[in-house]
Order: sequence, then structure tokens, then C-alpha cells
Amino acid sequence: MNNFVVGILFCCSFFSLTITPAQTPVADSLQTLLQLENNDLRKAEILIELSGAMRSIDFQKSAEFADQAFQLAEKTSMNTQEAAKSLLYKGVAYYYQGNYDKAMEAYLQSLARYEKLNDKRGMASVWNEIGTFHKKQGDTDKALTNFQDALTLSSAINDSAQIANSMNNLGIVYELKGDFKRAMEFYQESATIKEALHDLNGVTYNYDNMGTLLAKSGRYREAERYLLRVIDLRKQLGDRGGYAIALNNLGELFFMQGEYARSRTYLLEALAITMEIDYKDLRRHIFQMLAETYQMEKNYSKAYDYMMKSVAVKDSIFNEQKSRQIVDMEKKYETEKKESEIRILKQENEIKDFRLQRNQIFTIALVMVLLALVGLGYLWTVQTRLKQKAELEATRASLKERQLQAVIASQEEERKRFAADLHDGLGQMISALRLNLSHEELSQKSVEQAVVVLNEMNGEIRNIAFNLMPQVLMNSGLPEALEEFANRMNRTGKIQVKVQAFKMEQELPMEQKIALYRVCQEWVNNVVKYSGCKSITLQVINHGDEVVITVEDDGHGFDSKTLVEGQGNGWKNINSRLGLIKGTIEIDSQSGRIGTTAVISAPLVS
Repeated sequence: MNNFVVGILFCCSFFSLTITPAQTPVADSLQTLLQLENNDLRKAEILIELSGAMRSIDFQKSAEFADQAFQLAEKTSMNTQEAAKSLLYKGVAYYYQGNYDKAMEAYLQSLARYEKLNDKRGMASVWNEIGTFHKKQGDTDKALTNFQDALTLSSAINDSAQIANSMNNLGIVYELKGDFKRAMEFYQESATIKEALHDLNGVTYNYDNMGTLLAKSGRYREAERYLLRVIDLRKQLGDRGGYAIALNNLGELFFMQGEYARSRTYLLEALAITMEIDYKDLRRHIFQMLAETYQMEKNYSKAYDYMMKSVAVKDSIFNEQKSRQIVDMEKKYETEKKESEIRILKQENEIKDFRLQRNQIFTIALVMVLLALVGLGYLWTVQTRLKQKAELEATRASLKERQLQAVIASQEEERKRFAADLHDGLGQMISALRLNLSHEELSQKSVEQAVVVLNEMNGEIRNIAFNLMPQVLMNSGLPEALEEFANRMNRTGKIQVKVQAFKMEQELPMEQKIALYRVCQEWVNNVVKYSGCKSITLQVINHGDEVVITVEDDGHGFDSKTLVEGQGNGWKNINSRLGLIKGTIEIDSQSGRIGTTAVISAPLVS
């Protein structure tokens, strides 16, 4: 779970722009315009756009373009929108480089200029970036305050784009704080605004966050639907970097569910894209995830290989970042060495400190690798010792399942026989007796009373036969049996039960029909008994590879945990029957809320 959350939140927070392997056509066209432009203020505007376009390609160039824009804007006027915006863009570029001190310095300078201009839109943009900074540092309280300030400012001027951005950021903070309900509310509100603005790129990050939150809550199927939607949108947008992130997130979702082979399918596809666009940070994370999937399958050789690849990429990123810092320091040295010998000495000390820090990091990395090797060896030893125990437990579980199948199958066979005897034997005898009494020369009153009693007996026997094993279930299909069940419930006048069936032409196997019918019967009877509902709707749908039954009522909701953790026989029977047909049941209910939905699904069997 933790890996999945870290992976998604890291990617969504840091890489919101399209990542491409080379300079984009947009950047090329902007540089052409820059060469043709003579006005300094217009040049500053073009350089700001260039900084934004290069942010997803080269952070250093993005910072340089932003700094050039600031110099031109300052030359034109001391306090302009362009100067404030170029400082903001420079701060973002420094942030992506990991140069957090410079990033915060640029943010605060930008904020001060926007405040002098009374530009609420600009101030909201800066507060959102400062909030992201504090969130990255783990200070969620400061981040929450910053995002709320941004929301207040953008709401004052009705800036829908910034409002949606602030709401999404607030959702991330509340998710980090563990308030999943409030986080989901902010994500949904942000997505609604972005959909209205037709901001497909922005809304994908809302869906990503919503999928993450649902996965944290154990609602894996819903999380999968959101992440598949993100994949589709990013594919449409041509966002290769975002597409790789979404594939990685889906792979981590299946990892959480123990589907390691399926997880690797998506992780490997994402890995291929990171190789194509040279997205090293995500590549390092995917290598680590692949190592964990093989470790869970006890393939320690491949786990070790991928872990080594992750360490190698991490070292590569580290060296590239430090190389840029060295180049930067050398430039400063060349330009400033004539000014002061003290500054030269300071720079030399910084280089020494850097080398010492690099050696320390290399040492730590080596120790971590050695510890990982020891850990893998220990896991291998533990696996060997526990193998026998695991096999014994598996044998016991298999035996228990076969025993349960035999008991339930025996019960159903007995019900079939008993129902047939009641319906075909005793039922026919009573019918014959009723005919005889109707024609015997007895007093009319006695005959009428006998007929009434026999009619009641016949009806009661038919009810017993239906409850034991409905003839319509054996002779027809599941929808017909549920319809007959609903009609019997409706005749009481106390409840209204409605059955809808879609694409159910395919006949289900008898074992599956009986199990699904008994589960529906058990659930509806309990709903009527405890919820105080007035109406119930059953929908039976054939989805091609599975049959899904949705049961909705308008009764009082309840805490589903009490049902799952309880010891009631009804709930045990439902799970036992679903277990035989590899089915599942999901319950959406809440104490104090009206209405409960149960979704019963089982794979179709030829």
C-alpha cells in the first residue's frame, strides 16, 4: 500500500506537464519568435513561455529562460506582471531541480511583487506553489494554510482554474492527514470545475488522486476504473510521461491485490516509455516495484537484478544533479573571482564539502545494497523452513472447501427431492381429494368448508415447495425465479419488490443459478426484516464474462463493518454460497443514511 501511494503522489505532485525526449515544436517556435522580437517586454513574455515549455524537458534551461525574462522585465520597469511571473517560474524550475532554498527565495520575491500589484490571481498561483513546497517537506499544516489562502484569493476573483487547482491540492493534504471523506469531496469538486473548463489534462490528475484514495480505502474495482480512464485520457492527449505514470499506478494497484504477473504487465509497459523519453526518476521507481513483485513470488534472483538496476539509476540521477551543481559553481567562480579572494575560498570549501557529501552518500548506498543482500538471504532461509507448513495449510484449506461443497450440494439435492415430493405427490393427492369432495352428496356447507381447508393446505404446500426449491428456477432461469419470488413478496402488501433483467438470454449452470438465487433470497429477507424499507429493486445483468446482480433498497443504512465482522448465520451462508461459484459481494451502506446497495457478481461458466 505505501509504495503505491508514494508512487502516485510523487508523480502527480511533480510532473504535471508533458515530458518529451527532445525540445518540443512549441519551444522551437517560441525561440524563433524571440529572435524576431525587438520589444524587451514582449521578449520577457516569450521567455516566460519558453521557461514553461522547457520545464518538462530541461529544468536548468527552464530556470535560465525565467532568469533572462526577469532581467528584461526589470530593465523595462521595476514592478511588472512579467517580473513577478518570471520569478514564480524560476522558483518552480529550482524546485524541480531539488534546489529548495533558491525555490523558496524566488517564490517569496514573486509573492511580494504580486502583492504590490494587488494581483490576486498571481498571489493565488504563488501560494499554491508554496503549499506544494511545504507538502513535499512533510509540513501538512503549513501546506493546508497555504492552499486555503490560494483558494480564498482565487474565489474572490472567481478564477475557476485556480479554484480547481487549490481544491485538488487541499484534497491531497486531507488525504495525507487521513481524512479520506473530505479529500474525496475536494477531488470531486475540482474535477467538476475542470470538466466544465474542458481541461482534460488537469482533470486526469483529479482522477489519479481519486483512484489513489479509493485504493487506500480497499475499493480496488472503483480505483481501477478511474486509473483506466486516466490512461485513456493521457493517451488521447499524447502525454507520454503522464501515460507512463498512469500505467505505473495501475501496476501498483494490481500489486496491492496480489496480482503480481498482471502488475508487471503494466509496469513493463511504463518502463519502456521511460526508456524512450529518458524519464529516469520514474524508471528508478518502476525498477524497485518490479523487484518487489518478484520478491513476493519468491523469485529472488530477478528481484535482486531489478533492485540493482534501481540503485544504478538512482546513482546516475545523483551524479547528473551534482554535475550540474559543479558547472554552476564554476561559472560563478569565473565571474566573481576578481571581486574577492574570500569568495574564492568559500567556493573551494563548498566543493570540498560536496565531495565529502558525495562519498558519504556512496558509502550509504553500498551499505544499503549489502543489507538488502543479507535480507534476501534471510528471506530465502525462512521460505525453506515455512514451505512444509504452507503446504500443510493449503491441504487443510482445500479439504475444508471440498467438505463445504459436499455439505451444500447435499442440502440442495435434498431440497430438490423434498420439493418434488411435495409438489408432485402430496399436491396431486390434495387436488384429487378436493375434486371428490366437490362431487360427493354431502351437505353444501361441509363441502365448502372442506374445500376451503384443502385450498389453504394446497397453497401452504406450494409455498413450502417454492421456498425449498422453486420449480421455475429448475425449469426456467434465474430472472424468472427472482420474478416469482418478488411476486410472492409483493402479495403481502407490505413491500414492493421489482426485478429487472438485461442480456440474460444465456442459461446459467444449475449450481450457479441456485447459489445466486439463495444469496438474493437471504439478502432480501434480511433487508425486509431489519431495514424497515418499503421498496427493493433487483437488477440482473450479463456483462459477457460475469453476471452482476444489484440489490437496492430505501431502508435505513448500517455500518457494513458490523455485518462483515459479525457471526450471523445469514452472512456466513451468503459467503459460503458465493465461495462455491467464485463470486463476490460488495456493500455500500452507512449508518444514518437512507438506502443500501449490494452488488453480487460471479464469473460466467460455460
